[in-house]
Amino acid sequence: MLLPLTIGRAGTSDHAEAVAAYVFSATLAIQDITGMATSGVTASHVAKRLEGSAESSSHLFALSPRTAPRPVGELGFPQLTAEDLLDVEAWVFVSCPLLEDVQVIEAHVTLDASIAPLPGESIPEAPWEAALSLLDTLSALLDRPIRHVWITGPAPEALHTRGFKAAFSETQAVFDVPEVTSTLDVVADMDFSPADLPALQDVLTSSSRDYPRGSLIMDTVNWDSARLRDAGARLLDRGGTQLTALARDASGRVIGMAEVVHYDSDTEAICEMGLIYVLPEHRRRGHGMEMIRSALAAARERWPKITTSYLSYPTGDDASHAVAKRLGARTVSTTTAWQKT
Repeated sequence: MLLPLTIGRAGTSDHAEAVAAYVFSATLAIQDITGMATSGVTASHVAKRLEGSAESSSHLFALSPRTAPRPVGELGFPQLTAEDLLDVEAWVFVSCPLLEDVQVIEAHVTLDASIAPLPGESIPEAPWEAALSLLDTLSALLDRPIRHVWITGPAPEALHTRGFKAAFSETQAVFDVPEVTSTLDVVADMDFSPADLPALQDVLTSSSRDYPRGSLIMDTVNWDSARLRDAGARLLDRGGTQLTALARDASGRVIGMAEVVHYDSDTEAICEMGLIYVLPEHRRRGHGMEMIRSALAAARERWPKITTSYLSYPTGDDASHAVAKRLGARTVSTTTAWQKT
């Protein structure tokens, strides 16, 4: 039987060791799928997520067969100790959105590197059964009846037997950053002009409402100036820098945006595309690619060593696929959101 153990308090050695062990297993798992040494997560990013914010609260659990006496930690679960780390079989990273989707609990399950299957081997079911049982318990405890489990790669049978259904799929790709020139305004670190804020809020709210999400239950994010300000502050706090190219109509009003993000903890050669969106009534006029080229040109100027960018988009969405094709993007993985209500 595998028991869920919550990690210790931030700032303790047990906390740091647990985060490092989780990051090692999560990074190894995604690198096995993508075949890219630059794929993965960092300890600093995970630690920052676990601090929580106005946007979400997060918890990291380890699943272990060890039954030694121990103090009770967060949410009433036994607390992980450094001695347990050699016996962890899986990790469950749980997030609870706080501004929207307040009935949703999200989970990423990672098999520990010590038991992760080699290519061609079957997925161990016991850790997955324990992880999904934990998620059901947390769903009831936190009064969040909608459960989302995000999986990159093959899905275990336990998802089907426990009533989860595939609700949405997202493709992850990479492309070589081209040498291009900027033709549009590019704003750093979300320091937008006050005059642009009303139009930006409309663009962001529209993008949330229109985003193809299959049958995944998610609320529309209604953006306002405070939400923009807080998002910029959180990005900087996590060591991120964002460059946003803005498309405008003939009157100068913002009608679209394209984001490029780079984190201090990542290699200097890597960036990632964030939101790329044009209001529906202004599409098919070249705004999308013009914004992307301008954002990437600014990225090359800001980070001269940038060579490669990541890009994620809804699987099966024709417009997104066309953009990826024009960029010469190569698919490296697919992530599916499984849902249970």
